[in-house]
Amino acid sequence: MMKKYVFLIFLFLFAGFGVINAQETPVNKKSETIDNFVLSQEVNMYPNPVERYLTIRSTHPITRVQIFSLLGDLIMDENKNFNRIDLYRLNSGIYMIKIHSNQFHVTKKLVKK
Repeated sequence: MMKKYVFLIFLFLFAGFGVINAQETPVNKKSETIDNFVLSQEVNMYPNPVERYLTIRSTHPITRVQIFSLLGDLIMDENKNFNRIDLYRLNSGIYMIKIHSNQFHVTKKLVKK
């Protein structure tokens, strides 16, 4: 009977020791991912709702802008001139706009009048 208790004590000690070691591993490495909420604040687009021209400003360089329908269909894909995007081809409605940078992408809602 005593052997069973000794075995259980060692089992709990080793299990607890493993948990302590797991917690001591360094986790404070600089993460290369940035919170999407923070990125959403760093990317501005206006006016929204838009009639024709959409302007996008960002603290990070923009490399690509994609506009999707609410069904997920790619409607527009721009690789240049992000300061003023002409949306004359879009019908009135709600779209999702995905703004790409080298390090991240942000998705926002876009309303076309």
